[in-house]
Amino acid sequence: MRSDPAGAGRAAVLSLPRQAAADVAAQIQRQAARLGLYAFLVGYLIFILFPLLWLWLSSFKTRQDALAVPPRLLFSPTWDAWEKVFTAGILQPFGTSVLVATSNIVVALGLALPTAYALARLRGPGKERLAFWVLSTRMAPAFGVVVPVYTMMRLLGLLDTRLAVTLAHLAFNLPFAIWLLMRYFEHLPPELEEAALVDGATRWQVLRFAVIPPALPMVVAVAILIFVFSWNEFVLAFILTSTEAQTVPALVASLAGTMSFDWPLICAVSSGAMAPAFGLVFLVQRHITQGLTLGAVQ
Repeated sequence: MRSDPAGAGRAAVLSLPRQAAADVAAQIQRQAARLGLYAFLVGYLIFILFPLLWLWLSSFKTRQDALAVPPRLLFSPTWDAWEKVFTAGILQPFGTSVLVATSNIVVALGLALPTAYALARLRGPGKERLAFWVLSTRMAPAFGVVVPVYTMMRLLGLLDTRLAVTLAHLAFNLPFAIWLLMRYFEHLPPELEEAALVDGATRWQVLRFAVIPPALPMVVAVAILIFVFSWNEFVLAFILTSTEAQTVPALVASLAGTMSFDWPLICAVSSGAMAPAFGLVFLVQRHITQGLTLGAVQ
């Protein structure tokens, strides 16, 4: 059977426009998918950021403008709500929240690091049960334990004190920190620890110089999560405090519960309350991502 070079050449020439059309169609499809993805991301950002923007703008309105129906997009900005924040003694709850959250970071990490390392290196059938028991204390909802916690703090004479809020938050943050650090330490290569032990280092020195430095991104991530959880916690802080040790979430709730509903002041306090957490997460977001993903990768 004889081949037909001329016919093969004509077929190749005819197939070129079809191939070009297929390439153009595939390129249009990829661009459409990319535009659809961008449109989805823009819509998602608007959905997430619009309430925050509206809250921030409302802090510069008068009470009439903030509660107007339909909402007023054009208004004369005023600093009255922010002046109340800085002059009416409202800054004290911010200081309390910073103190409670910072204390939780220091105490929780100080207790969680050696505990998590010991659990990570523990061998035996009871290890998983012990680790699960530690985490199970974090699973209890705050409103489920608020009554016994309130009774205990009242018997100790700690109601409406910063120590009471700090201890209550620590009871929830410590198991969470132990669990995350323990799972991370389990994936660290043991060669560095074994070399340090051979050189005569103690277990404390191994933890300090061989375990914590490579785990620093995870430690920073856990510290930020503890800060955010303690900063945003409401139920325990609202029940355990009244005036002297009030945190920011409890302050916002008390403002909303008054007869004169000062919406611009609530918006100003809420906007100020979000700033520290957002700023902290923005500054160390690289460490958070690194710490929370390294354990899974390893």
